[in-house]
Amino acid sequence: MIMGVIVIVQYARREGLLLGIDRFTDEEGPQASVRLHELEQPNTDDNIEIVLLCSRSEEMMARTHGKYFSDKAMRNIRAQQAPLNTHLN
Repeated sequence: MIMGVIVIVQYARREGLLLGIDRFTDEEGPQASVRLHELEQPNTDDNIEIVLLCSRSEEMMARTHGKYFSDKAMRNIRAQQAPLNTHLN
């Protein structure tokens, strides 16, 4: 059995930036569906795309859905995940 990944992206069209990304395994498909519904239900902004992607790997998704995984799009996510510098000068 080939394992795959499920990714839900929140993407701001005009800005070309990811606002959020949630990753799930194939076995977590039901949880991914719940999360997708949680994100879609309150979204009334036409600028925000909420998309569920499924593939064998995230690398394959990056090739087939490049706008969500480009350096520019991922910049926002990388900034959120960067460690905070807690040292004061």
